[in-house]
Amino acid sequence: MSHMKPSLHRGTMRGARPSTRWSGAVRLSAAVSLLLASSALAQPTGLPGFELERLELNPNGRGSLLMGTGELLPKGGFRVSLAGQYENDPLVMYRDGNRLGSVVSDRVTAHLLAAWAPMHWLELGVQLPLVAWQRGDDLSAQGVGAPAGTGLSTPSAHVRLGLLAQRREAPVDLALELGVGLPVGSVDTLSRDGLVRITPKVMMGRSFGWMRAGVEVGALVRPAVVLGDQGQVQDELGNELRLGAVLATQGDGLRGELNVRGTVPFTREPKSLEVLAGLRLPVGESVEAYALGGPGFGDAPGTPSFRVLLGVAVGGGDRSAAVRRDDDGDGVENADDACPTAAGPAERQGCPVKDADQDGTEDSVDKCPTEPGLASRQGCPVRDSDKDGIEDERDRCPTEAGPAERWGCPVKDSDQDGVEDERDRCPTEAGPASRWGCPVRDSDKDGVEDERDACPTEAGLTELRGCPARDSDGDGVADHLDNCPAEKGEASNAGCPAAQKQLVAIQTGKLEIKESVFFATGKAIIQPRSFKMLDQVAKVLGQHLEVDKVIIEGHTDDRGNADANRKLSQARAEAVKGHLVKKGVEASRLDAKGYGPDRPIAPNKTEKGRAANRRVEFIIVTAEREQK
Repeated sequence: MSHMKPSLHRGTMRGARPSTRWSGAVRLSAAVSLLLASSALAQPTGLPGFELERLELNPNGRGSLLMGTGELLPKGGFRVSLAGQYENDPLVMYRDGNRLGSVVSDRVTAHLLAAWAPMHWLELGVQLPLVAWQRGDDLSAQGVGAPAGTGLSTPSAHVRLGLLAQRREAPVDLALELGVGLPVGSVDTLSRDGLVRITPKVMMGRSFGWMRAGVEVGALVRPAVVLGDQGQVQDELGNELRLGAVLATQGDGLRGELNVRGTVPFTREPKSLEVLAGLRLPVGESVEAYALGGPGFGDAPGTPSFRVLLGVAVGGGDRSAAVRRDDDGDGVENADDACPTAAGPAERQGCPVKDADQDGTEDSVDKCPTEPGLASRQGCPVRDSDKDGIEDERDRCPTEAGPAERWGCPVKDSDQDGVEDERDRCPTEAGPASRWGCPVRDSDKDGVEDERDACPTEAGLTELRGCPARDSDGDGVADHLDNCPAEKGEASNAGCPAAQKQLVAIQTGKLEIKESVFFATGKAIIQPRSFKMLDQVAKVLGQHLEVDKVIIEGHTDDRGNADANRKLSQARAEAVKGHLVKKGVEASRLDAKGYGPDRPIAPNKTEKGRAANRRVEFIIVTAEREQK
């Protein structure tokens, strides 16, 4: 029986002042003034709603009546069991070390259990507990009402998965289980949690001749319930780790088992431990009677000072020796073995598989019974003469290794440039894939490839297509930048004599104009005062045919509608293009683009900035610009 200050037997609520202690495998403190957890349903006065029962049974009965040992029922097997249990003092109230009485002094419960295995690796189980009768002392003076005498407890179901099995030649039996407890029990009988409870488990066991040992590690996940007394928290029932171990005898006739189960709480709930010994006796071929009992230790609510359980089960558990015999040791018991003297797999009802080449394909379906092969090839081996991973029957080059994407034929790349010969335009010269395997040639090393170099044997300028700059009139201004290439002039006047004022200058990448192009307000009509400059632009382009392409860009400030400005700038650029075409410039050398306010060169916050943004620019298209 457990003790605590203030507590309920086997479930304590700890406090610093006059404390009530609940004990009897639970110390739960109960005082009139406090219940920190409550239930929306009816429940005993002074107590919160929670599931008092801590007992869990093993519905399949394999290895242990109490806990799983990793062994599942055989495929199609089932077991149904009915048990009755008595608990002494599962809930006792103390205050300051003095026993006030038992909230639950005697409790009798009935348990209906069932387990069924639809597959050899899958088992389903249910448990339906019922409080048949319980009683306790009159603690109304302490503010604690008596729980009801009968009621449904928490029903639960589980799914158990078998991962390893000794009967399938594994070293141990290993299983996982996920259990769910439904909150449909009686609150009046202390038989219901507030929400669904979850109980995941890992189970492992092994048979050693006539002995079997097993361990179980699980967890209880349930709603937290705080128990208190006079404003002080004494106990908190909630999530906990559950550990167990069992040692049991096997064989015919009377068998025994010893179970030890304990809990390690994750809340302020006390720890608990129970030691339960059991006896099992076959009654007929498929019926078993059993008894289980032992003391409880610790202060967790629901741990009685002792408990006793009697029950009877039908089917599924350990069958009789005649049924369980396996003379050929193949894991198929004699009753199910069509070949009891020759070992064979269960899927063949224990009869051996004839497989002369030991490749896993039976001789009856093996097209190559004397050569080990694959089942997918009906027992015939995979042949790959060139070891390239492509079977000979699918390999177009079975004697030469090659990748699958080439149907097993090798990749040929004579110049080792990464471009296969069949796609390489220069198969004997290494070159990049972007040039179809041909090398980049630049004979004069001027950075312009020979195929685009107008002077491939002379180093030159990119803007002159690889030709060198020349100065025909010897005025220090290269011909491609000279507006008057046949007349000696001044560098400050674009290579023309001072008397011929130049309004246009060829710069790298553009034609620089000295004046703005003026248009009628809000229109794409060029004002006459800009004709002289535009006529000079036409003349310069006529003299410099090396300028292949010029983009005429129209720009505006940010006043007005942006889309309208883009249309206006496009129209103005088209007007300039039309003027230049009329002056003899080929239309194919000109392109007009209007950007509106999208590319300002000055802030639009001042009139000066806006004026700068209202502009026409002449951009020379170079090879570098085309590549971009």
